[in-house]
Amino acid sequence: MCDLKSYRSRVCESEPCVGDYVESEDCACVPLNAAVDCPMVSGADSVYGLLGDPCNCQNYYQCEYNTTTEQFIAIQRSCNPCEIWDQEVLTCVRDESKGDCTFFPTTQGIGECPLGEADNPAQFILGNETMDCAPGTTFNLTLCTCIRIVPYVTEMVEIASVMFEDETTITASKGLWLFNQNVELTSDGCMSGKCGFFNSTAESKLELAYFSNALDRFEQFSVRLFFKRSAGVSGERSLVDNSECTIDGSVVGKSAASDALGYFANENGTKVEFSTPAAEDTWNQLVMTYDGEVASFYLNKDLVSQEALGGRLNRVKASMVFGGCTCGGDCYFDGYLDSVCSLGDSALVVVYVH
Repeated sequence: MCDLKSYRSRVCESEPCVGDYVESEDCACVPLNAAVDCPMVSGADSVYGLLGDPCNCQNYYQCEYNTTTEQFIAIQRSCNPCEIWDQEVLTCVRDESKGDCTFFPTTQGIGECPLGEADNPAQFILGNETMDCAPGTTFNLTLCTCIRIVPYVTEMVEIASVMFEDETTITASKGLWLFNQNVELTSDGCMSGKCGFFNSTAESKLELAYFSNALDRFEQFSVRLFFKRSAGVSGERSLVDNSECTIDGSVVGKSAASDALGYFANENGTKVEFSTPAAEDTWNQLVMTYDGEVASFYLNKDLVSQEALGGRLNRVKASMVFGGCTCGGDCYFDGYLDSVCSLGDSALVVVYVH
């Protein structure tokens, strides 16, 4: 196992039973020497000079040339806390044993998406430090993580932001008008720092009028957000919605008691919908992205649905609403939202909620 222990379980067939039902013992482990010559760690099981650390499944070694010693050596690198090294695909992958893990590999603190490094697509800026992506991956702002080349995950542009960082107020950058209806700025229940608490009884929502009658002008659009739905709340609750009262929106995301669901709709009225399990009372990340041809939906970085759509997004005059909807009713979200952002081609505003 990844914790460097071996386990066995036993069944007691008759009383009295002595000892534990599950026993474990430490495994013997011989760590690699990070300064060892690269050929010593680049055998048949370490193609391209990449080899997992036998004593820590979150570490791996990369073969690099040392200009001082003029030889190749193995440099130890680490996956992020939600991932482990996979020798078969030669990159860090999500650790499925940490199902509720909410630390993503390219985040400032937890939940906030950093900047990409303009001069090197395989790097990103974490706080004041430039960090490397895992070998063979590049930073993708749309998914806010380092990824291998994935079809239909187009690199999009962020243009504006809304911050949950002031002491008392929530504002949008670049002078965008933001309507805040009863959204509470809080540090309780957040992944890190501050986030927004949405109370369905108080009909909480954030609304950006900038998006009114705008999305059909853009060929690409993406929205991503972290959400934590309160336990025991019934019905489908809005995460993002630009519907009019009698007209479907071009992008709609919702949270149900045990699912995340939603759709993209184009100017011809065609919809591409998705639905996937999403636990309540825990943080989840939802990414909905449309590259002008294909709509893709991700939950916690896993691709859950992908389907061709084509055409520009549906022309809608309503604002973009987070945590609520234009016409009211039982749509209001109850729980927490964090790192909500919208991205698109060079003409589209991006919205962050940190």
